[in-house]
This record gives sequence, structure tokens and C-alpha cells, in this order.
Amino acid sequence: MGIFSHNNNSTGDIDYDRLRRDLVDEYGAQSAAFSGGFGFLEMCDAEEATNEQLLEMARREGFNLTKYRK
Repeated sequence: MGIFSHNNNSTGDIDYDRLRRDLVDEYGAQSAAFSGGFGFLEMCDAEEATNEQLLEMARREGFNLTKYRK
């Protein structure tokens, strides 16, 4: 890492497997509770999402990402 490079996002230390499982669980619960098909589709999206997409989903759902730091 050079002196001019810095990473404000710093997402390399996230436990993405755990985040994915929690998002799948969250969307599954939403599907069962009230949103039906939409929650199911979100659950499927979380299963196939890239790491960046997982972060966006987590932010949208209000997840505390510091909980997923390694």
C-alpha cells in the first residue's frame, strides 16, 4: 500500500459467509411473516449476491456491519 492509497471502505475484513447467512435468515423471516414472494426473492438474491451486493443489502436492512468484522 503506497502513501497515496487508502481504503475508506475497509470491507476486506468482513465475515461474508456469516453476513450472507444472516441476510438469508432475515429475508426468510420477512417472507414468512408478511412480504410473501418478495421476501423469498430477496432471500434468493442474498444467496447469489456478490460481497458488495451483500454489503448494500445489509445497509438497506439496517444491519450493524461492525458485528461482522473479523
